[in-house]
This record gives sequence, C-alpha cells and structure tokens, in this order.
Amino acid sequence: MTGAGVAGNNSEKTGRIRSLDFLRGVAVLGMLVANVPWHAGDSMSRVIEPDFWSVSAWLSQYLIFDQRFVPIFCMLFGASIYLLAGPAGTTKGFSIYYLRRMAVLLLLGVMHAYILWPGDILITYAVCGPFLLLFYRAPVWTLVLVGISFKTIGLLIGEWPQIYFETLDKWLFSWVEYGDAPSSISEAYAGTYADLFAYNAWRNQFLQWTALPYFRIWSAFGFMLIGMALFRSGALQGRKDAGFYKKWAVIGLCIGLPLVLYGILARVGSNPTVGPFMGFTTELPLQNITFRTGCSVLSLALLSAIHFLYPNITGQIKRMIEAIGKTALTNYIFHSIFFLIVFHVFMPGAFDTLDPDILFLFVVGVWAIQLVGSDLWLKRYRQGPLEAAWRLLAGQKGGNPEQTNQEMKNAPKELRR
Repeated sequence: MTGAGVAGNNSEKTGRIRSLDFLRGVAVLGMLVANVPWHAGDSMSRVIEPDFWSVSAWLSQYLIFDQRFVPIFCMLFGASIYLLAGPAGTTKGFSIYYLRRMAVLLLLGVMHAYILWPGDILITYAVCGPFLLLFYRAPVWTLVLVGISFKTIGLLIGEWPQIYFETLDKWLFSWVEYGDAPSSISEAYAGTYADLFAYNAWRNQFLQWTALPYFRIWSAFGFMLIGMALFRSGALQGRKDAGFYKKWAVIGLCIGLPLVLYGILARVGSNPTVGPFMGFTTELPLQNITFRTGCSVLSLALLSAIHFLYPNITGQIKRMIEAIGKTALTNYIFHSIFFLIVFHVFMPGAFDTLDPDILFLFVVGVWAIQLVGSDLWLKRYRQGPLEAAWRLLAGQKGGNPEQTNQEMKNAPKELRR
C-alpha cells in the first residue's frame, strides 16, 4: 500500500473512481443510523426504557455514527463538481448544466421533504451547490480556510443560538408566522396520509427553509469546500500513500475522540433517563461545540481510515458497498419510503415509542436490503432509477451527455468519471 496511492483498484475501463463509490456507500449506510431516530420519532436523545441494551445503543449512535457520515457525503458532493466538469474544466455550458442539476436536485428535495420526510438534506445541497461554482478555481488553501470558517460559524451558532436569533433570524424571518401545528407528530403518523402531509408541510417551514441559515448551510457548505480541497490535493480519491492516511487517521482520532467523549458525557448528564440510569446527572458546559468539533475531526479521521483499509477489503462486500455508493440518491430516498411504510402504514401506533436498540434492528434490516438490492440492480442497469431521472431531467452537459472515450483516456485519473 505504498507508491501512487492506496486506491489502486479504481476502474480504468469505466473511468469511475471506485474508492469514491465505496466512501459514498459507507456514508449512506452510516447516515441511516444517525437518521433513524428522526424517521421513527421526534428526538435522537430520548430513551424511554433505559436498560443495558437501549443505553448501549444510545451511546453507540453518538460515539460512532452521529455527525460522522454526513460530512463525508458533503465532501464528496463538493468534489463532484470536478468530476462533472471533466478535464475541460468549467465552461459556460457546464455552468448552465450544473445549475440545471441543482434545480432538479432542489425539486427532488422538496418532493422528498413534503411527501416523505421533512428531515431531507437534498434541499440544503441544492442551495449550496451553485455557490461551489464560485470556488471552482480557488487555491486549495483558500478552499480549506473558507470551509473551516463556515464550519466555525455553525459551531458557534450551535453552542450559542442567540448569535443567530439576534442577527440573521431578526433580519430575515421576523415577518414569518409559523402558525399552530395541525396535530402532534404521533397523531399525524397515526392518522391519514393527508394528516401526515399537513404536518410535514407545517414542520418544513422551519425544519427546511428558515433552518438554512440557522444550522444547515454552515456545516454542509464548509465541508463541501473542504472536499473540493481534498480532491484537488488527491487525498479524497485515495491518491496518497498508506502512511499519509494512517497518520491522519491517528491524529484525527487523538484530537477528535476526547472532544466527542466529553460531549457524550455532557449529554448523559443532561438526559432525563440515561443520566439517572448511568448515575451521572451533572450538566456540563460547552457540550455542543465540543461534541460537534470532535465529530468533524473524527469524520476526517474516518475518511482517512477507510482509504487506508480500502485496498485490503476484497470480495463481494466491497462490490456491494460500492453498488450502494453508485446508487446513493436512490438508497437515501429508500430510507424515507421504508420508514414511512413501516410507521404510517403498518405500525402507526409505534411511532416515537421505540428505543435505540430496537431501531438498530430496523437499520440492520435496511442495510441487508440495500446491500443485496443495489448489487442486483447494477448487474442489470447502469445506474439507480433516481440517478437516471436526475441525469435525464438535467439534460445534456455541453451538448454531449457524456465525455467521449478519447476524453476519458486522456483525462487525469482524479477527473475521470
């Protein structure tokens, strides 16, 4: 695992960077664990009946999954602008094509948020996407510094929300009247689909639109810029040697883990059921900024660790995870469809009543469906159904839907698609 890079088995025939597919697949699988409390309830911190298994699952979601995989997905989304532009770089035609892609993504996000699940992230990506064009040719260190600056603003607002409410919220949304919720979330899931749609529409007012400058864009856009920088340096696509990734995985772990552990301890101390169960009920200061900073650092450490391990992962499981990465949009939306069916159609009374250990069983089931299903799908089709729809609706790029074989042959590996 030395020399040109650790991701030595990227596909030369298709031009795809398979290590990025693998990273994307891991991110989709990991994101589900962090999202499932919001698919199945209204709080990630709630443990209704604390016991060994429920508390262990609760601790695990914060220690391993929460805010660890979305940053990787954001970095990959930012880097994708270089993959889409190809070796020719940005042109007027490409910019128009990219803006069309973001418009279609926005449409998909709005449909997802209102029809299926108000926790959608695609709207945020679509809003941030056009601004990436402004940074396409920015120096690597500019991308890093601006990215860190955006992330820092998000961290400060997360710890001290009054920074936002005394500034941006007053300037932008002082005129907004949310109105009363049409029902409780449990009543919406137990009622008709019209009840659920009405509740989602009400909730999206602040969970999507006014939340964009509150907490959504800062972290997402920051990591997108960092992803662009990592791609430009070759680190994101596995072109560094094994020692590079091992070093940064260890450094990230040493810095990030203590911060995350402190943040988890602070969450234990303030949790009304987990705290008494674990015998620690002291509220600690700075729990948000320490935990979120640690998660950010650990997400970079995780990215490095995956690249370090990637060449040694072989066989069917590697191919299946890569298949999930190739169909990431379809798999992400599938999560919402699955849990809508489970909690609105078959188990309306169970919504917001399940503890983390039971929810993890659902996660394992969805993982199995997606690992098998994505692999089988790509044995017959080139891409996922929503990926194909996105590409079709966005139209052709620069008058040509794909790069020619000769362009692919001459393109540098990091710009191959």
